[in-house]
Amino acid sequence: MRYLLVLALTATLFAAQPLSPAEEALLAPITANVLKGHISFLASDALEGRDTPSKGLDVAAEYIASQFRRNGLEPAGDDGYFQTANYVNVTQPAEGLEVTLSSGGKSWKSDKEHVMISSSGATQVKGAAVVKVTITDENTPLPERSAIEGKAVILIAPQPRSRAMVRKRESILELGPAIVVTGGFAGFGRTRLREAAEASAQRPPMITTSDPDFNTFVSTLESDATLDAAVPAPVIQPVKLKNIIATLPGSDPLLKDTYILLTAHYDHLGISPRGEGDRLNNGANDDASGVATVLALAESFARSAVRPKRTLVFMTYFGEEKGLFGSRYYGSHPVFPLVKTIANLNFEHMGRTDDNEGDRTGKITASGFDYTSLGEALTEAGKSTGIEAWKHDTNSDEFFGRSDNQSLADSGVPAITVAVSWIFPDYHRPGDHWEKINYANMEKEVRTCALTAERIANAAEPVKWNDSNPKTAKYVEAWKKLHAAN
Repeated sequence: MRYLLVLALTATLFAAQPLSPAEEALLAPITANVLKGHISFLASDALEGRDTPSKGLDVAAEYIASQFRRNGLEPAGDDGYFQTANYVNVTQPAEGLEVTLSSGGKSWKSDKEHVMISSSGATQVKGAAVVKVTITDENTPLPERSAIEGKAVILIAPQPRSRAMVRKRESILELGPAIVVTGGFAGFGRTRLREAAEASAQRPPMITTSDPDFNTFVSTLESDATLDAAVPAPVIQPVKLKNIIATLPGSDPLLKDTYILLTAHYDHLGISPRGEGDRLNNGANDDASGVATVLALAESFARSAVRPKRTLVFMTYFGEEKGLFGSRYYGSHPVFPLVKTIANLNFEHMGRTDDNEGDRTGKITASGFDYTSLGEALTEAGKSTGIEAWKHDTNSDEFFGRSDNQSLADSGVPAITVAVSWIFPDYHRPGDHWEKINYANMEKEVRTCALTAERIANAAEPVKWNDSNPKTAKYVEAWKKLHAAN
């Protein structure tokens, strides 16, 4: 009897609570077939994995814009629905690369097949004195400029898993070393994106190697260590990239000039350069499912007879897989004032329920789940759709800096990434196909997101950071700085 009672209470807790007629009308257009239609096209072989940049990415951008156009949403870019961004594609050849680290009568030489090179021009280094710098996390203090300027830096740092850590590593370059050599994963190619304005800046080269012998060698460096290097110049090709932005103006005269951002990234990994068999990374769950969520929300709100009080912004980003490039570009070139941007709900991994840790059917989660009041809003909406919102003990915090919400959070905007699964069997692999999405479940998940967006868009009080959580301290400070003059 006790067991049955517990089951009954649990069922009652997560059973759908009544929706108002207006809410039912809002959610009705969000169906499994609508989501399947979007994902099956965006993740089809025809788009060749939507690499940034690529023809497939351009086709995806046109498709997304056509859906905004079909639903009568207002364009918000500098070119219709497109916010255009000038970038350069930097291809760094390994031919001619020579890096030799000498210490105690022994030497280590770079393996050209397992390096990534970042440089702004050809560089020659001869007999440079070596300084070892260790960074454990983003709070590690950097050495003084005088300690490393003009020298070869051997950087000991963990593989960056957040944009903050990437910035920490790259900040070493601003202290004027002759060259930086570091270990880490370097097997993702030699092509990098840079904003056109950034590409003209002269920076010392950074060589990343995945050679395990490198880590062994640098662990016993002696004080006489020197480094010789020849780094070839990069090949630079201009490219124009696009965020796609549409709006549904708010209905309230006082609140329509405040904004809720509903976002996802539309790029993926393209075609893997090596391997046998299927090498095309379709990116159905990551992140055609997020784009389908944005498109479904756009349609449901556009068709609703009752408009939200605040303005809704529907946006899809380029270049997330390259380092949050599209969202970072928007964060530094906002179309709508960040001080008036109330919240950002970003969407990733919305379709697969076969998480590596177990089945996620009927559940929804978010990065930074308890960083803002958005987690509470998601939880309350789930009570009306029969979806359980929950926080993962580690991934909810760890993944906060690994998706596009980070770019808005850095500016102080309350932002989270909503997801169903964190890591699934085909994550970042060619097997991420549209047929593997649980569309019946995704329908309920996206309806939960629509209800969340509708409620925060109509709420009298804006979304807030949770300042009692110590992990939000820097975002709370960014929010205060953003609002200081208002």
